[in-house]
Amino acid sequence: MKYLDSLTLAKISKFNLKVRYVVEGVMSGLHSSPLKGHSLEFAQHREYSSGDELRHIDWKIYGRTERFFVKQFQDETNLRAYILLDASASMGYSSGKNPKKMEYAAQLSAALAYLLVHQEDSVGFSMFDSSLRFFVPPFHRVSHLATIFDRLEHVETGGETDIDGILRDFARHVKKRSLLIVVSDLLDDPEKTLKALKYFRFRHHQIIVLQVLDRQEVDFGFSGENLFRHLETGGGLFVDADELRASYRQVFGSFVEKYKSGFRQAGIEYFLVTTDVPIEVSLAKCLTAR
Repeated sequence: MKYLDSLTLAKISKFNLKVRYVVEGVMSGLHSSPLKGHSLEFAQHREYSSGDELRHIDWKIYGRTERFFVKQFQDETNLRAYILLDASASMGYSSGKNPKKMEYAAQLSAALAYLLVHQEDSVGFSMFDSSLRFFVPPFHRVSHLATIFDRLEHVETGGETDIDGILRDFARHVKKRSLLIVVSDLLDDPEKTLKALKYFRFRHHQIIVLQVLDRQEVDFGFSGENLFRHLETGGGLFVDADELRASYRQVFGSFVEKYKSGFRQAGIEYFLVTTDVPIEVSLAKCLTAR
């Protein structure tokens, strides 16, 4: 996996990702659950052996074959988590010194998937731009990481951002209380995005939003005359960066603050990370702050 080397894995392995709200699953140390007892999920059949519980015999198979087979089950994990990764064209931006936002966000997503699976939680994965590109259902086996990592290996940016539409489409995949992690630059209408995410909170899901930005997008450290292009529409604007800097910072600061205050009021966890910070440092900052 090109986004997670052994050194990064060693640095992030000490972290864990707990949920703040009650989730649906089995209480197993990290997360609290409203369910009692031991919940099981079907895995496969095997031939009956002396000592097996009779209640696990599959009588339908016996009726067809006159042989006894028992159902094998796997423990249902603590939590279902879904990682939604923004792969719109704006995520392909880099000011030159640091990785593209997409590369950084993919590394964040890979690290979070790794942490969740290794604490025996189920994790699903999707990417989007103007539509949901695919949906990988949640699962908790280590081998499941290979499926997620393979998707990340072949990610390409493109299309416009439509977080509001994506979340409305994605809601049909989430049936139980779950953890939803959105990794995006959030360069979309804040009011529509907030409204869509509030719906998930209303449905008692926990939400973590990681806004991934290039440092230049925050500070606007450009100088002189520059041509700035919109990565999603292709439009361009030729301006003097020095004259624009103060007003840009004010407008962009208000844009970010609208997200911060909106998420805080809705009980949604929000973290802004920039691509000039090592991935393990950003993760440590987010997870310890929780």
